[in-house]
Amino acid sequence: MLTELKTKVVQMSAQIGLKINHLEALIEVPKHLGHGQLSLPVFSLAKERRKAPHQIAIELAQQFTNLNNPDFLKIVALSGYVNFHFRNDLIQNLLFSTISRDREQLGHGNLGQNQTLVIDFSSPNVAKPMHIGHLRATVIGQAIVNLAKNQNFKVIGLNHLGDWGVQFGNVAWAYQNWGKEYPFDEKPFQSLYQLYVRFHQEAENNAEIAKAGSDTFVKLESGDPEITSLWKMIVSISMTEYERIWNLLGVRHELIRGESFYNNRLEEVTRELEEKKLLVESEGAMVVNLDVEGMNPCLIRKKDGASLYATRDLASALYRMNELKANINLYVVGMEQTLHFRQVFAVLRRMGYEWVDQCHHISFGMYQFKDVGKMSSRKGQIVLLEDVLGRAIEMVEKIITEKNPALPDREKIAQQIGIGAIIFNDLINDRVKNVEFDWDRVLDFNGDSGPYVQYCHVRCSSLLKKYDHPVHFQNLSTFSITELKEVEEVELIRRLIEFPDVALAAFKQFKPHFVASYLLEICRLFNQFYAKYRILGEDKNLEKTRMALVFATQQILERGLKILNIPTVSAM
Repeated sequence: MLTELKTKVVQMSAQIGLKINHLEALIEVPKHLGHGQLSLPVFSLAKERRKAPHQIAIELAQQFTNLNNPDFLKIVALSGYVNFHFRNDLIQNLLFSTISRDREQLGHGNLGQNQTLVIDFSSPNVAKPMHIGHLRATVIGQAIVNLAKNQNFKVIGLNHLGDWGVQFGNVAWAYQNWGKEYPFDEKPFQSLYQLYVRFHQEAENNAEIAKAGSDTFVKLESGDPEITSLWKMIVSISMTEYERIWNLLGVRHELIRGESFYNNRLEEVTRELEEKKLLVESEGAMVVNLDVEGMNPCLIRKKDGASLYATRDLASALYRMNELKANINLYVVGMEQTLHFRQVFAVLRRMGYEWVDQCHHISFGMYQFKDVGKMSSRKGQIVLLEDVLGRAIEMVEKIITEKNPALPDREKIAQQIGIGAIIFNDLINDRVKNVEFDWDRVLDFNGDSGPYVQYCHVRCSSLLKKYDHPVHFQNLSTFSITELKEVEEVELIRRLIEFPDVALAAFKQFKPHFVASYLLEICRLFNQFYAKYRILGEDKNLEKTRMALVFATQQILERGLKILNIPTVSAM
């Protein structure tokens, strides 16, 4: 919607002969309503015109004003900016006509038309439960999937399952030696994890056990039938557990390509590195030197011949870009893997693959609980994701029982609110920052939370149900409307028309918190409007117009929550 307004400014700029590179991209949305709907900074003209930016802005504002464009109330200079104030009824009609025309496509764009985006997200390590740290990789990844689909990308959500590596030698050896001590028939996944933890506890004080695990992995890589059979069992047990958690979060992957998928591609990677004279020996291991890039060597093969994460990630990148035909290749992985991806991308660049510039590590900070600190799955010191989701649902159901015991479908709604609260609490944070988990904030129905946004959507839906003429909202252009002039109305409309631009910016920077923060702002503005003005029972046309604004708010909240993968609820 802002695009239409920016186009008007660009067209007027052409009329006065104003030439600025990438002018449309420079146009901003002012922070304060009093500064108009759009603002053009002119600092880049100071050197060319040999004038202060403020003076340039005054001259340009006058030139724009002299055009007498009826779409504008006024065009004024402020410091080094030209601020454009559009007519309120024009902005209002733009919002309502867009809602009528594009209701099912709100926030959509065509940035990704005819392009494929591959995104690796969630991707837990087999034999270990998903903990609260996996939540970030999962919900950030799914939100980016949704943002990309909104931009018309063909999206391949890829589960790069951690189903290979020395840890499988460790677990397989532990199963062979201690497996009979655990209740695999009743609790297969819990038993696997207990074996994993026990192995690392024992190996800390016994180097022979650690070596036995490594040796067992070498057997797995060489195709030993007994170890291979155990590995398949471990993967199957783990996937059953993960699917249950993903279903609870509403997450799905289009493709599962675990690390093991690349086993028969590793020799090809090694051979290519050798042919390009990039692979060298270092203390018995094979590495790619990255001295020029200012990094330590990238380890490709260990002394015992076993592959590593880097080897498999090189093969994975080649598969995604060459076979899946990815135009953009994303890795939603924690910040602690930053050096790893810098090394992998550096090696790909040394190999001559220019498309590496379209490979991006979407890093994120850690989750921390005060009473747990930094988590360690090897020590069994983790906060299980399933426990967090279960507790959220339980706490919400308790709140509903106290405040609205007659609510139908109480269990279903408690799950929708509880899961939504956990997702929103993650996505409201800039992904690059660490997050401290606070239950009071997560489930605050009146604060910056998922339940607060869901409740605002319910409030809009409730008003629409009470209104006698819902048919009007299927096409808002079919009835005459009253111009909304109150400050709270104008501010809400001004922010609602920004939704497509917010969604686009969130995708371009791979930062879903732009959308989450925007939804909170919409809720705040709507509640101010709701609290101050009578909506139902007013003059017929005013009532109709205000209800159209309620409908527009409801639709944009619904689309925004959908991007974040948070369900809307029928009642609260």
